[in-house]
Amino acid sequence: MKSHKSLKILLLTSSYPHTQEDGAAIFLRHMAEKLAGHGAEIHVLAPAFKEGGSSVERGIYVHRFRYFPARLQRLAYGSGILSNLKRRPWLWIEVPFFLLMMSYSLMRLLWRERPDLIHAHWLLPQGLVAVSAKLFYKAPVVVTAHGSDVFALRGKLFDKLRRYVLRRSDAWTSNSRATAAALEEDLSLPRPHIVPMGVDVTRFQSGQRTKLRQGLPENGLVLLFVGRLVEQKGADNLLEAFTLLPPALRARTSLWIVGDGQDRGRLEQQAQTLGIDGKVRFWGHISNDLLPDFYAAADLFVVPSGSVEGQGVVLTEAFAARVCVLATRAGGIQEIIEDGLTGMLVQPRQPQQLAHAIADLLSDRALRERLAENALARVNRLYDIEKTAKEFELLYQAVVSGGRGCD
Repeated sequence: MKSHKSLKILLLTSSYPHTQEDGAAIFLRHMAEKLAGHGAEIHVLAPAFKEGGSSVERGIYVHRFRYFPARLQRLAYGSGILSNLKRRPWLWIEVPFFLLMMSYSLMRLLWRERPDLIHAHWLLPQGLVAVSAKLFYKAPVVVTAHGSDVFALRGKLFDKLRRYVLRRSDAWTSNSRATAAALEEDLSLPRPHIVPMGVDVTRFQSGQRTKLRQGLPENGLVLLFVGRLVEQKGADNLLEAFTLLPPALRARTSLWIVGDGQDRGRLEQQAQTLGIDGKVRFWGHISNDLLPDFYAAADLFVVPSGSVEGQGVVLTEAFAARVCVLATRAGGIQEIIEDGLTGMLVQPRQPQQLAHAIADLLSDRALRERLAENALARVNRLYDIEKTAKEFELLYQAVVSGGRGCD
């Protein structure tokens, strides 16, 4: 961006880390920091976790809006808005207040800060709020589809709202071709830019393996899951697959489940019912800063998604950490993993297939190392955050200059 003027960018999102240790939409914070490091002035508007207000966090201007009394705010964060609504239907009461306060806060911020461009993450509701604001403030809008806003929100009304957002935006990006393909059935829509969420490769290569593995037998193996504990992530299938491993292999293997969510209690009960609770450790929520250590300590990383994924950022984190990955054929995952080259793929919701693949990989260290090395080369080439941040910078400049950011 040295040949261009520095831009003031406003990122609009429904999720952003509320502490330095929080992992909610951590990829947005990493991208914001990288863009700021390149000279842009970055503002983030996100819902408050508890109290609202503005602060400067690692060089980013973060503005958090309250939408309900602080002690009752439960819509955002945790397992995510859609999962929260599914678990607690009474939270629909908060939805109109959420939309109203996001819109109000956005307009206040636009008039006060006068950004050059708004980048809305997730088409609904942020994209809709952002393009509606163009009626009053003429800053161009870029919107990004992440997957849940495409695959989970079904119905004619949501389809119409998404089309409206994409037509009213000045450019739109998708984190994978799978996400874009779900929207491109309407040929009248503008072309998307495929820009994945990047990963800080150097950071995830810095993990320390030894400390977390203290207490494990010398020939012990660690199977790792990282993600929200909600139905679509498929942790229940992983638990079942673990019981199907050959007894000798299962005896020296530990299953670590990192993350939290509405299904944690159910999954812990499932582990007890299956008689494997002594082999499974639920770590709960951990600081994002500790994730590199968990990847480094793992012998195999498993992503057993049971539904379509937009991208699966944890895959690229594991690639960067040089740990072998086994995942399901779910949406954008298939764009990241080349089966048999950078990892292994099995069908979703097939515990028997998953168990066979786990056994094959845990029994063949040379294969795991070869797949992990290939994966590291791929993430360096395609998903390093330096590369993806530059792609966003070029798109911003093109849009601000008056184009629609077309290829």
